[in-house]
Amino acid sequence: MALLVAILFEDNPEDSYIAVLLDGPEPEILFSKGPAFTKTMGPFPVPYAQATFKRWQYCLLENPPEVSLSDPHRLCETLRRIQRTGELTARYVPKTA
Repeated sequence: MALLVAILFEDNPEDSYIAVLLDGPEPEILFSKGPAFTKTMGPFPVPYAQATFKRWQYCLLENPPEVSLSDPHRLCETLRRIQRTGELTARYVPKTA
């Protein structure tokens, strides 16, 4: 499974830019505009992606959640559960039972 590792917040969570660490032998990061993937860039090697995080001021997730790129509805629910915790940090708040 892929991990949602960073987010560039927009007013509407579904319009936020996200960075997803892809599962594979060589870790790579895919950038996308929201769960609908209206724009995608990459995948890129992790060092390149980290430089992009800094340049565009993405918030890094302290506890990256697993996401399925083939389920936009669930990805959208995940985006709604991300809260900013600092200037450049955020945290995924899982649903409680």
